[in-house]
Amino acid sequence: MMTKAQFPHRYYRQLTSAVTIAVSSCLFSPVTNANQYVSELKLLNYTDSYGNVFLRNARIIELPDPLTVKGNLNLENSSIERLPRQLTVEGNLNLAYSAVTQLPLQLVVHGYINLAHSQITYLNNGLQVKGDLSLMGTQITQLPPYLYVGGHLYLANTQITELPKFLVVKGNVYLGGTPITVFPKEMNIGGKIYK
Repeated sequence: MMTKAQFPHRYYRQLTSAVTIAVSSCLFSPVTNANQYVSELKLLNYTDSYGNVFLRNARIIELPDPLTVKGNLNLENSSIERLPRQLTVEGNLNLAYSAVTQLPLQLVVHGYINLAHSQITYLNNGLQVKGDLSLMGTQITQLPPYLYVGGHLYLANTQITELPKFLVVKGNVYLGGTPITVFPKEMNIGGKIYK
């Protein structure tokens, strides 16, 4: 066993905190909290030193709820179907080719959201995306009103036929052949619309 002197200081501090919290959870909390903590501890195995969580191609996943990711959350091509009800991602959220069908109501993402070729069926009313939003190759049929995209919006190969009222896109909208025929007056596009 390593001594404290042999163990890098920051890892020792993290390990000590983790053990303290784990013991506290087991002693003073319901079993569900202890199980949730074990999930969070296992999640550390997939987290790099920048706070990015990498679960690409993961088969069976149940993420802790609530969950805050300090960097990017990459769930590309994973079999995850449900995200935590409270999810905060301080970087980008990559759900491309995943089995996710909906986003949580309490979702905060500081970067882009990539849902390309995922199983997503609808978006929440008033969804706020600070970066790009990609819905390419999804079966989604409509966008919600009051959708805000701080970057570009990618809609190629979707089933969307109209853009919603009060849509705000700070960048460009890329239709990629999508047969959109309705462009409401109550939308605000900062860039261009490319068909």
